[in-house]
Amino acid sequence: MGQALKIVYLGFRNYATRVTERVGRTTTYTADLVYTKRTIPKLTNGFFVDELKSNDFRKDLSSEQIGLFISEYLNVVKSSGAQELSYLIDAEKVDGKSVFKLKNIPVDYYVVGVHGPPFAQDENIGITFVEGFSTIFSILTLGLIPIYSSKVAITEVKVYDKNLKLINKIEYNNSYSSIAAVWIFPKPDHCKVLKCNRGTYDSPPDFVYSGMGPRIEEDVLKIIQKNP
Repeated sequence: MGQALKIVYLGFRNYATRVTERVGRTTTYTADLVYTKRTIPKLTNGFFVDELKSNDFRKDLSSEQIGLFISEYLNVVKSSGAQELSYLIDAEKVDGKSVFKLKNIPVDYYVVGVHGPPFAQDENIGITFVEGFSTIFSILTLGLIPIYSSKVAITEVKVYDKNLKLINKIEYNNSYSSIAAVWIFPKPDHCKVLKCNRGTYDSPPDFVYSGMGPRIEEDVLKIIQKNP
């Protein structure tokens, strides 16, 4: 590939849920991106977007082009993704209209990773019934009969060129199963009964995405090598 390419990674953050409203018996939960850490802690062939700084902006990309990139990301992760984009994009109001500017960072490719779903979701309706019945029997036996669940966890990775044009995307299946009972030793250690699987109002735990970094970087390099 000749001279080393500069690849910048955005996203790769899990969600955390919080209560945002209580009205009578109805409770509303919101899932926000977690900014204390990323699910890929270290990169071998790239940089995270918040590691690079620039006080200048590119003048060859229109606000509309940048706006499409913003919409594509925020339509999935919603408003909590604005902080992630702020490392790369600036916005200002001109005549009451938002104008977007891309920071002038010497980049060849952008890689955007999004985990989902934001709320825990059973793999299928059969699993929902199994989990429901096993929960009932577990309660009746004071936790001796295990609770079984199997949840969806997907990671979508998109590769863009330096002009924010989508080159390709990859999807990884990180779906996971869990068994919880009073006699089962938790793994990871902090996953005691119902700590890592509290129902559909919780988010998939971050450890289900751990260890993905090397594979993702390898796949990204393959995509870039095929790009003319």
